[in-house]
Amino acid sequence: MRVKYQSSLSMKRIVISLLVFCMIPVVFRLVLMIVGNETAAMTFTLNLTGLILIIYDWNLFGIHYNRAKANPKDALIYTVVGTIMIAVLTWVNQTFLKGYIPLPDAATVNNYLFSAPAVMLAYSVVLGFIVNISFKCLTDHLDIRDREALIILASGFLFGILYTVVFVPFGDLGLLVRTYLYNVLLICTMSYLYNQSHSFIPGIISFTIIMLVLQYVTIFA
Repeated sequence: MRVKYQSSLSMKRIVISLLVFCMIPVVFRLVLMIVGNETAAMTFTLNLTGLILIIYDWNLFGIHYNRAKANPKDALIYTVVGTIMIAVLTWVNQTFLKGYIPLPDAATVNNYLFSAPAVMLAYSVVLGFIVNISFKCLTDHLDIRDREALIILASGFLFGILYTVVFVPFGDLGLLVRTYLYNVLLICTMSYLYNQSHSFIPGIISFTIIMLVLQYVTIFA
């Protein structure tokens, strides 16, 4: 007899977490009206959103951290695999697709170098936490047993839409389509890492490494 799948998160927690994620563009616009700088506004918005999600979903983070800690070999292997996969995907995007990736403004960072570490961490580590926690919340009620490939694809298509809508400026349909394609592949990659390691920690670390490298190349190269 097939056992009914049990989610680890309540529907209330999922809805609130996703609402916090979806509020990113709203908070960004409000802060932008005050500070008048897009990089500063997004840095504040990401840090605030990340703090709220980490605190609110602390138990979820703890579960995934303990899974990675209990099986460090798998965590390390899939962190390396994920870093390579996301690096290749990002290179393809930057070279051919030209989809939108949230990045700080180089001029702003160079003019305020004292704030560079905080800005770069917001666009890498914090964004990695935000994306992975939100992605996990969106897909938590999906029964992944015996349907791994289907769920990986479904995760990419579903959260790819949400990720694109939240971060991509409207007005350019071509940019939206290109970015959605990149985001689908990105989320599918992180879903694969989660599926193989049973933790979103490898996905967070892989994403963080590539975003830090991309920021360094974009800002300081």
